[in-house]
Amino acid sequence: MGRWPLYVGLVLIVTGLMAAGAAALNLDVFMDSPKAEPFVRSLGRTGARVFYIVLGAVFVALGIFFLNTRL
Repeated sequence: MGRWPLYVGLVLIVTGLMAAGAAALNLDVFMDSPKAEPFVRSLGRTGARVFYIVLGAVFVALGIFFLNTRL
């Protein structure tokens, strides 16, 4: 099948760690971005931070799943 599960898994893990880390550290550069604005507006800043931490954890878990996949 190739190495695509490895690459997808690594990208998901890095993306998840960045999202969860930026939300946990409450980085303005991350939370004030135009793509985060709908979440901040609807959930509030704290709710958006929780959402991004959970989303990051899901991405990391999915990345680990892909790394362990033997297709």
